[in-house]
Amino acid sequence: MTLMQIKQHADRSEALTGLRAEDIHQWIDGFFDTESFQDIQRTGVPLGFDPYNHRKYRHCVEALEDAVKIFEGRYTRAQIQAVFESHIKDDYDGYVPHQEDFENGTFTEKYHETRNGKLHEAILSEAELTEYFKGKTYPPPRAQRLSSAFYWRIVWPTVFAAVLFAASSFTIIVPLVRQNMMEQKKVLIRELTQTAASAIAFYVHQEQDGQMTRAIAQAKAAAELSQLRYGDDGKDYFWITDMHPVMVMHPYRPDLVGKDLTDYTDSEDKSGKKLFVNFVQLVQHNSEGYLEYRWQWKDDPTRTAPKLSYVRGIPEWGWIIGTGIYIQDIETEMQHLSEKLLIADSLIAFALFILLGNLIFQSRRIEQNRTQAESGLREAKDRYRALVEASSEGSILEVDGKTVYANQAMRRMTGYSEKELTDMDIRDLLALGHEPNTLAANHLHKLYTGEASAAEFEAVLQTKTGQTLNVWISTSRLFFSHKHGHVILFDQLARGREETLRGFHNVTVPAAADQPLNEIQNKIDQSCTAGEVVHILKELPERIRGLTDRGTHADILRKIIGESFDAAIRRFIALSLKTMPTPAVPFAFLSLGSHARHDMTLFSDQDNALIFADVPAEQLSVIRRNFLRIGEEVCGRLKQAGCPYCPGGIMAANPKWCLSLSEWKNHFKTWIQQATPQSILEVNVFLDIRCAYGDDTLVRDLKSYVQALTQNSPEFFMHYANNSLQYKAPLTLFGHLKTQKQAGKKTINIKESLKPIETFARIYALNNNLPEVGTLERIRTLQELEILQPQTGAEMGYIFNYLWQLRLYTPLISADGMPSVNDQVDIEAMTEIERQNLQNVLAKISTFQTKLSYDFLGTAGH
Repeated sequence: MTLMQIKQHADRSEALTGLRAEDIHQWIDGFFDTESFQDIQRTGVPLGFDPYNHRKYRHCVEALEDAVKIFEGRYTRAQIQAVFESHIKDDYDGYVPHQEDFENGTFTEKYHETRNGKLHEAILSEAELTEYFKGKTYPPPRAQRLSSAFYWRIVWPTVFAAVLFAASSFTIIVPLVRQNMMEQKKVLIRELTQTAASAIAFYVHQEQDGQMTRAIAQAKAAAELSQLRYGDDGKDYFWITDMHPVMVMHPYRPDLVGKDLTDYTDSEDKSGKKLFVNFVQLVQHNSEGYLEYRWQWKDDPTRTAPKLSYVRGIPEWGWIIGTGIYIQDIETEMQHLSEKLLIADSLIAFALFILLGNLIFQSRRIEQNRTQAESGLREAKDRYRALVEASSEGSILEVDGKTVYANQAMRRMTGYSEKELTDMDIRDLLALGHEPNTLAANHLHKLYTGEASAAEFEAVLQTKTGQTLNVWISTSRLFFSHKHGHVILFDQLARGREETLRGFHNVTVPAAADQPLNEIQNKIDQSCTAGEVVHILKELPERIRGLTDRGTHADILRKIIGESFDAAIRRFIALSLKTMPTPAVPFAFLSLGSHARHDMTLFSDQDNALIFADVPAEQLSVIRRNFLRIGEEVCGRLKQAGCPYCPGGIMAANPKWCLSLSEWKNHFKTWIQQATPQSILEVNVFLDIRCAYGDDTLVRDLKSYVQALTQNSPEFFMHYANNSLQYKAPLTLFGHLKTQKQAGKKTINIKESLKPIETFARIYALNNNLPEVGTLERIRTLQELEILQPQTGAEMGYIFNYLWQLRLYTPLISADGMPSVNDQVDIEAMTEIERQNLQNVLAKISTFQTKLSYDFLGTAGH
């Protein structure tokens, strides 16, 4: 590994790409533990902590996308990639590692480094269970004779098919298998020869680097290859000739070593094939190739057999290396296969005749079963109708634009009879003067005319007696033999949209929500290894998916996700401390950003840090190094559980954010008292802090200090307000959704859409000394203090919940079924009603920012 400073990297990238881009180079090396490295240079004493642990975060292929996100406003993607690759290749002799390389002993050994700690345990997912359903059987009917036509239609074709299958096994399958086996053998010897060539390449480099003479290098390379064996009996081998050809090495024919093989021929080939000359020609024309011939059987000089060999050139030394397989091995395997196929064909034929006999026996019941099946079909229809009638959801069946059925729940819900419901236009059920019904009526009209697809939306119905009902409508498409239709389900809501907005801030988490949370936390607390904790966290998406299917409130989902990860962090640290020296000073592991607010989703990237009590300056480096081990362990485990590393490097594993109390205070003092637009961007995530583990007094001390600083720095709030107003709702000048192209889809970044609400709540919480950390907790407290009007707070809470749930659900319902990080919502995959609702929600954000601008800047906008 080559060690270069930022200036040297910048010089190199400028020479290669025309760009110095020192900011990119600084970002790549942003995790470097300078203190530990200086200690090693000064003392030469191994410290038990690798200062190069930063490499797995930034020195890998995966980090390129993070670099693009951070620097795309300053450079083009091509420029960022060129600078990034030049930096990494300079450090790793032309190689760009993957993140997993840093867990690989072979890779670290290649660069003369060691990695402390054990590899993370493999986490295996459990198999899913399959549900089985039983159907009703009927008494067997009286047997009848089969007609001759049945034998010609069923029996004789089956017999003919069995015979044809047996014949095809030997005329088609066996040759195909032989061809496939030969191709596999070719691939095998080619890959083995490439492996041997790699071994020789090592000695070629030794010679080129001047570490040994060519003669010594060649001798060692030939000796190493002469010992290599493979195959079932360990007798298959490699040989070496030069381009003359002269035999350089052959483990079973030492009599040929050093001899001119120009005239050496295949004794069994009447054409006098000159084997080794043909090898030379293959290498000269293609650098490699295959050749069939006869040769001595392995180490038995009294026997020859057909052989297929692969050769490859070593141009630096003018060598040819090769190995081969005996075709007789394939023929032996094919003979065994043929025998097995014969046995299998016999068994299959026997089974077919048994099945055929059973088919004949069962077919005698067909006529009677037809009558019984008709009766069963009528019974099944009655059962299905009874099931639909018993449902608590209203149900309407639409076929080719007509309502053909309405269940009892629908009749009871609306007060109309089934005939009245089937005769009326379904849109006549929608109450007039309610905002959701405009979109609902439009969609139902399109549904009945065959222009709309399945969807879900809210509506307000008017019953026969004039009462209004708030319902959630779900439509599912049906396909009949010659017609199309839809099932329309009406689920009565406990509260309407207006009630939801008014009562949002009064939402409480029911006691039942604690059951899954307590179960998860108990399992985490009882875990004996970090691998078990990771396994539990990997099961969390499926649990959340189940809760969302049952309509669990967003508050409950956030609590389960946030507190589950808090419990995991506590357990990770507790387990780590069992294998590490007890920390000499108090410390706390800090959750930041969405993790602190408990606004995170299942796949939010990490934001965390570490704080420890002040220590004498001479001990600071050693103490920090010990805590970095804890940060490294926790961050690694969180990533293994599905939380990606923070692109900005805000993690406890980064020496920059593993600080003493005084160091943290100095950072905040600079950020707040010398506030600039750039410093505001950096401090944003640090203004949401939660103690996930350790001494909470350190966190309270730091929060009190930050609170005092902000109250004495009014200019900070001006800078922060300006920063908050930079986050805009993704809408065009005319109020339409403003999308961006992602993988050919029109998308909106839902994470960015949440930021105006988050920053609004944060600045008001800071200005009013609120201890709350969560976004909704802050909004509700601001309502209670009458800083926000009840309607404003309720609307803000509704919008936050709507966007947060959309962000949560997007990866859970990913097209490939594999949940993963995904904040891009595919607008084209949404229904028209969903898009309109999202547009309306986003449009409201500007009114909140107008209030913020008035309160902190004294203007109506920014």
